[in-house]
Amino acid sequence: PGANQTRHDWAAVVGPAPGSALKATGSSTGSAFRGPQDPPVICPASGPNTPPTPPVCDDTAYGKGAGGQLRYRLTVPAKGVTVWFTVAGSDRGLAAARGEFTSAASHPAALLAKKVASRRALAAKSVVSLPGDPKLAQAIAWGKQNLADLTQVAGGPQGQPLQVRETNAGVHYPAPAGTVPQIRFFGAGFPDYPWLFATDGEYTAFAAVSVGQFRAAEDHLRALRDVSRVVNGNSGKVVHEVVTTGDVYFGTNADPGNTDETVKFPSAVALLWRWTGDDRFRDEMYDFARQNLVYATTTLDADKDGWPEGAGNVERQGQGPEKLDNAAYLIRGEFDFAEMARSKGNVADARMWEAKAAALLKRFEQAWWFGGSNPGSPTSGSANAYADSLQDPGNVRIYQRYWTGVVPMEAELWLGGRTAPGLAVRSHAVPALRLRETPCFTSSSGLVHTGSGATTKPNTPQPYPTTNCARDNATSDQPDERDSFTLNTAVMAVGEGNYGRLGSAQQQVYTDDLAKIMFAPDEMPGAMEEIAPSDPNPPYYGHSLGRLFTERASVMQAWGNYGTMWPVLHQQLGISPDLGAGRLEVVPQVPAYATGPLAARNVRLGTGSIDVRAAHDGHRYVTEVTSRVRAQLTVGQVLPRGASIGSVRLDGRPVSFTVQLTNRGREVLVEAGSDRQVRLVVTTR
Repeated sequence: PGANQTRHDWAAVVGPAPGSALKATGSSTGSAFRGPQDPPVICPASGPNTPPTPPVCDDTAYGKGAGGQLRYRLTVPAKGVTVWFTVAGSDRGLAAARGEFTSAASHPAALLAKKVASRRALAAKSVVSLPGDPKLAQAIAWGKQNLADLTQVAGGPQGQPLQVRETNAGVHYPAPAGTVPQIRFFGAGFPDYPWLFATDGEYTAFAAVSVGQFRAAEDHLRALRDVSRVVNGNSGKVVHEVVTTGDVYFGTNADPGNTDETVKFPSAVALLWRWTGDDRFRDEMYDFARQNLVYATTTLDADKDGWPEGAGNVERQGQGPEKLDNAAYLIRGEFDFAEMARSKGNVADARMWEAKAAALLKRFEQAWWFGGSNPGSPTSGSANAYADSLQDPGNVRIYQRYWTGVVPMEAELWLGGRTAPGLAVRSHAVPALRLRETPCFTSSSGLVHTGSGATTKPNTPQPYPTTNCARDNATSDQPDERDSFTLNTAVMAVGEGNYGRLGSAQQQVYTDDLAKIMFAPDEMPGAMEEIAPSDPNPPYYGHSLGRLFTERASVMQAWGNYGTMWPVLHQQLGISPDLGAGRLEVVPQVPAYATGPLAARNVRLGTGSIDVRAAHDGHRYVTEVTSRVRAQLTVGQVLPRGASIGSVRLDGRPVSFTVQLTNRGREVLVEAGSDRQVRLVVTTR
């Protein structure tokens, strides 16, 4: 009951397929069915006078559900027997549930075969071989299936359109602002967050393109655009969180954040366009992406200093209004949009947004670097790190050791028609990454949410360093938070790779931290959790299986795969497509710990694919590419910054080359034309 609310009649139908010879000998329904535990341990629902909660529970007292039991008697022959059971449900009554049951139960073997075939097809894309790091290769193989597991559809065509309304995190339930026929998207996490999130999908897109899951990533962005326009009109603001009923929990024009989702959207569009070459998708998203940037640089910049205000990815009290991650991603987004504008012939748009980005990039280090003097800051001292936020008036730098301090190293720009890894200048980026590698910021499970160090608000107990950790003598006004969210670790892995730091004490620490939790005896094998196991001392997270059922993080979360797939396919194997411009670069950098050539086959690019093999042995660097993509190919290798080049041969013949110094190292580049199979060998002296 209530205004604007729709009656729901929840129903479930369970049983063998219609026409089965198996007949039930008895059945029961009721509220006491809680699984095989007898008796089950039930956690009480929270509320006034809640009784003590048991340390381990089988289920909770939330909800008004019922369960059931079917009983059968059957004889099992020596060769065995297959019995198909179907579980179906609906929120639209028993007739609808029965319809779903009939649809699913009619041809179960065929449906299973179809599902298996689809998953094998996913498995066959971006198949990597990583001698020296087989667990990381295994994590990528399972991660592809995780992304497919989390891909959701809500609304029509058989169901009703989604009624989109702003609910202010469930506080009110107005009449719908409009409808969207259907949305398809990567659910952020299972079981807690299986719905549509913006910032989750924008990080997940980098993982998705590297393993060829283009359609789901494009549909995710379409869903965000469509829902955002219903509740926010043409403001350009991207919604934060949308449940599968169409309810917008957060992210309308009236909400103060999340700014990061709006400034990241143009880059997600550009990413898909470069990997697919799909100009129609670029054109479909172009106006909304432009509105994103207009909103960020006008409505979200009240003091007109160029840095947008509003919440970023760290949702904690005590930050200044302008956040580091929003600033970095705005610069990236403006450069990315300028590239799309130029490809469409919109030269004025391209020049305007490129100029805005270049101006902010020129001011970035002075505005955000926390080294040296920081007068007026509520956080004193200095550190080899970037400020987490700026406080007005005066853009005073505030340093609180949040994981977003890595974003300037993780963000990759697009400059001069090719990737420029890392936004931060190298002289700041390298010491900042080294600081994050220390125990103050990195636990045995990955990068922590908030690093340890001198603080006016220590956690109790405080078993971690509190003073002077690798050129960090600052005093923060926030306590540490030693939980390692998988996204934090993923961002650190990518940041290390952008600066050529692929070693066993550098990037591999973080890629392997993500890989190992997928196969550790905690929660679901093969799934990347939301929070990695950590120190069990309060107030830290510990292990999921050691926590109450109602307090566990998501068993599986999508965005952490950014930290396994992207470092391998894009950074180590060097695959960098720009198919919107008809170009493809493959410039690998093989980690020193590799015990043999790195390889990937059937890496999907546009409507084609490539195979890549990269090796480094002493003074000899080899790149082999088999291309089934219509694009002009550039092949290369990343050499150490001080390396002296001896020879460069393409398919056995000396060839002209160029050298570009980037944050990764010395990139040797050779134009290979439209050749379908090439072998580049570079030697150093």
